[in-house]
Amino acid sequence: MPDVGIVMPVYKQKPSYLRAAIQSILNQSYSNFRFVIVIDGAPEVRSIIEQEVLHDRRVSLIVNEQNQGVAKTLNCGFEQLFADSELQYLTWVSSDNIYYSDFIRIQRKHLRQGPAQLGMVYTCFKEIDDNDHPVYDDLHTEGMKVYQAKPKEELLDFCLIGPSFMYKSRYAKAIEGYGMEPVEDYEYWLRLTELCDIEYIPQVLMDYRVNSPFSVSAQLHSKQQHRRWRNAYQMAKFLARSRRNIPLETTVLYPVRDGSTEAMDLLEHLLEQYYSNFRLVVLDLSPAGLAAQPLTDIPDPKIHYESAPGMSEREAVIHALGNVHTPFAMVYGKETMSMFDLERLSIQLRKTADSCISAYFPPSREWINCRNEPVSHEPVFNQLYKTHRLKKVLIPNP
Repeated sequence: MPDVGIVMPVYKQKPSYLRAAIQSILNQSYSNFRFVIVIDGAPEVRSIIEQEVLHDRRVSLIVNEQNQGVAKTLNCGFEQLFADSELQYLTWVSSDNIYYSDFIRIQRKHLRQGPAQLGMVYTCFKEIDDNDHPVYDDLHTEGMKVYQAKPKEELLDFCLIGPSFMYKSRYAKAIEGYGMEPVEDYEYWLRLTELCDIEYIPQVLMDYRVNSPFSVSAQLHSKQQHRRWRNAYQMAKFLARSRRNIPLETTVLYPVRDGSTEAMDLLEHLLEQYYSNFRLVVLDLSPAGLAAQPLTDIPDPKIHYESAPGMSEREAVIHALGNVHTPFAMVYGKETMSMFDLERLSIQLRKTADSCISAYFPPSREWINCRNEPVSHEPVFNQLYKTHRLKKVLIPNP
């Protein structure tokens, strides 16, 4: 009996990509699987699919008359597979990627031979262009292997799991299905890994087609679309920390006097941080309280707004610090930060003695410095402080 179940959601797709993707699954070295292809409101692809699968008994076809989106389409396919009690291992595949012949065999082997608590495995992958040519060299692939080989806990900040994965059906049945588009896979993995362990297999088992015309990534080029993706991505992290009762580590205070393009750009850069365990408080210093108004067009679950009309930056920060109870704090502004800055600063600050005031980058940005004594112009923007030390410096006699 088959013990592996595979779902392929199909909406609009280039025929040559679709044919290659289907054939790469049908020609797997481990052939004892069920393959459910769900056509999501795209009747034009049905004849292509039927030509490719012919009368292969491993394949089932489901047709949604109306487009329902990838999350509902995946759930539709997995609902059929869940009814088969013999299926122990599950995955889903895209209609534009190419899966190597051992894609199923190797991942199934690791799940089968691993400890009982191992519920998911994932592997490295190679990125290809429209002509099936590698986008990057082998050095990049080696770098990806290092990037993906992180502890499970770091999934809260980094999306370690790429498009090559497999998980045990018993864990999948224990949680709700896919949702929260366009980060349905990442949000699903966060919930799944709350029940089980994961293992990284540092082996390339598939080709991931970069910028395929009908992929999710190809639909995120506009600023509004990217904001929508980022908000969902951050919401997934926010909800996961809430479920796990993980306390906030950092509060970022961002004083603004106007809703200028510069102020919005600074906010956008901050929200691109890989480190996400922080609360962002926008301090509106404008007399009429209108500076933050344009910024509200940028959604993010971490953002809170406070009115501080007519206050100086220092006064607003001192006032806001009274409600800051996280271990770390930062006053943000003046210049942008790279996406890894908060992560690097927080790692360093966790290592320091209690007497440390802040961690910061010197002009060269090649390492991180820490200081134990205040300076004349506290607070310093874009330095990460020990909150209790910052309060002591700014409010010596609370």
